[in-house]
Amino acid sequence: MLKAEKRGHKRFPVLKDMAEPVDLFVMDSGAREVPAVLTNLSAGGMALVVFAHVSGEAKLKLMLDVHGLEGIELQGRVAWTAPKGDTTGVGVKFDHMKKETVDKINAMAEDFQDCELKLSFGVKDVCFLKCAYFTLCSKPVKLKK
Repeated sequence: MLKAEKRGHKRFPVLKDMAEPVDLFVMDSGAREVPAVLTNLSAGGMALVVFAHVSGEAKLKLMLDVHGLEGIELQGRVAWTAPKGDTTGVGVKFDHMKKETVDKINAMAEDFQDCELKLSFGVKDVCFLKCAYFTLCSKPVKLKK
């Protein structure tokens, strides 16, 4: 039996050079900057690996600087944590986001999901230059610019 998807937005991986660094500020007792990398993203939230302890109720502020999504300031809260040694896997639920940012992230997620589906059916000619996910893609089928 398949597990029902609870998320309202499709996610896509952010794996260019393995993960993208994020300027993350934990707003628990004051604002402390902690090192983190982004592993996946949707218009509703993201997953991070944080190189510090983060509590389950913390408010977060971060600057997103991913290819195609440069200089976007976001606010959210911790949705889940998974501590592992000196790092913490953190799920973030965004509080609000500009419509144009939502649209851009959703387009990237749609194009990523469409490509994955086509590849799963053995389609070889799946890449196109106007793909919203193109700048993050590292698949072997990716077209050269």
